[in-house]
Amino acid sequence: MKLLSIDGMPVIDAKKPFKLEVSPSDVKTASKKLPNACAVAKACYRELHAEEVRVHLSRVYVRLNTKCWLRYVTPKSMRTEIIAFDRGGKFVPGVFHMAAPQPSKRLGPKDNGGKSTKPKKGPKRLFAVVRDVRLGPA
Repeated sequence: MKLLSIDGMPVIDAKKPFKLEVSPSDVKTASKKLPNACAVAKACYRELHAEEVRVHLSRVYVRLNTKCWLRYVTPKSMRTEIIAFDRGGKFVPGVFHMAAPQPSKRLGPKDNGGKSTKPKKGPKRLFAVVRDVRLGPA
């Protein structure tokens, strides 16, 4: 099993959700396409007193101490604002629900309840690639 780490520190899934308020001042001082300086990152620094933050389209990583990173799911509404902002549009301030990953999306070994792990048959699913936004893992 491969363990996820950032800068040599382990990443663990958040246990509890929280509400994050992105204020107009967070948006005003934010930088486009920078996971550690966008409006969401600014709000995390301000509200959580985080040491470091990295905001991506599907996950948000928050480091509160020198021991580990916490991993949250980026809400769809926030993802939409991030894409608009990175492409030169406006990030609309608001309150976003930062959820902990669901059991099926958590890091570590998966318990499939004894079900078969055979690949599903049928056509492969095609995914759209979002272009001209921040780069990075997640």
